[in-house]
Amino acid sequence: MAVTANFRQENESRMNAEGLDVPGPQEAVSAAITTSRPRLLVFHINDSTDDQVIFQAACKEAEIPFDWQTAETAAGGISYLESVAVRSRTHAVRWPDLVVLDLAMPGESGLKVLEYIRAKPELRRLVVIVLTGHPDPAMAEEAVKLGANSVLRKPTDFGDTIKLMTALYEMWRMAKRPSM
Repeated sequence: MAVTANFRQENESRMNAEGLDVPGPQEAVSAAITTSRPRLLVFHINDSTDDQVIFQAACKEAEIPFDWQTAETAAGGISYLESVAVRSRTHAVRWPDLVVLDLAMPGESGLKVLEYIRAKPELRRLVVIVLTGHPDPAMAEEAVKLGANSVLRKPTDFGDTIKLMTALYEMWRMAKRPSM
């Protein structure tokens, strides 16, 4: 009976005058932290749905305010970016704050996407972070030559993925974004 009364008292204290549920102190702190940090749009181009899910889960676990758009092929990534660029000529669009790019994909590689981004004036200012598990250092060197802002090894551990996503957010949330 004491447990039921205690539970009811805790829940009743969370109701406002209109009878609507009000976040408890822990939820309020978490919401305040999340809302005080800018949300960044990440465009993730990666053929591995597992990688996409793991990166998003790591961000959720660490309460990193990333919004995600995804493409599973280089062609899909180029098509999305082309659509955003065309739309931007007549309407306000939300440009990705970060493009997270895998290099080794079926069909065209991520290098093709990077070439496309750097060749288009309306896209060349996008921040491109290459995450790769590809063992060939020549691909990473080529990505740097083509203008990747950073080339990083794809983490193999979930804890390292959380650390990487946190570091990416902390680094780029403060960056001044050029008008596109």
